[in-house]
Formats: sequence, structure tokens, C-alpha cells
Amino acid sequence: MRKSDKKIENTIRRVLTEVCEQLKENVAGFEWLTHKVDYNNVNQTLTVTLMFDSFASLRSAKATLKTNDMAKQVANALAKQGIELKNVTKQCHFDTDERNG
Repeated sequence: MRKSDKKIENTIRRVLTEVCEQLKENVAGFEWLTHKVDYNNVNQTLTVTLMFDSFASLRSAKATLKTNDMAKQVANALAKQGIELKNVTKQCHFDTDERNG
């Protein structure tokens, strides 16, 4: 990892940690988030996965459009640091650890 990549990674981690803590306080069932990125094309490849405690919590968040608000919050926080997501709806994913059956 290049020095510039480490700087980008640290910025992403710091921003996403702040957003994660805010979301845990304000969105029922939200637990944590993670990300993946190709440092050669950060704005188009950065993906953020936001995890819920159950399918029911995720369904509820989607039904009340909280997931849209969450994606916007992630995108806005990153944009303040110069990281512009090219397609927020495709770069923010929502999931759960809960297993089927």
C-alpha cells in the first residue's frame, strides 16, 4: 500500500467510524458498517455495506426510507473530505448477519 493509499484509507475509516456511531444511536437495528475500495479509482469503487441485526430491522428501515437517509449521510460525510461517491445507491449496500432458514 502506497503512502497516499494509507492516507485515503485513514480518512475513509475516520469518516465512516463517525457516521457509524451516529447511525447506531439513531437507527433501530443498525449495528455496524464496512467498506471496500480500489485506491486507483476511489470515487467509483468505494462501496460501503451497512449491517443490521435482523431482516425485520432492515425491512423496517427500508419501509421508512431510513436506508436512503443513511446512504445520503455516508455520501455527505465522505464528500466533506473530498471523496465523492459516483452512484450512492449502487455504492451503499444494506445487509444483515441473520441467516436464512
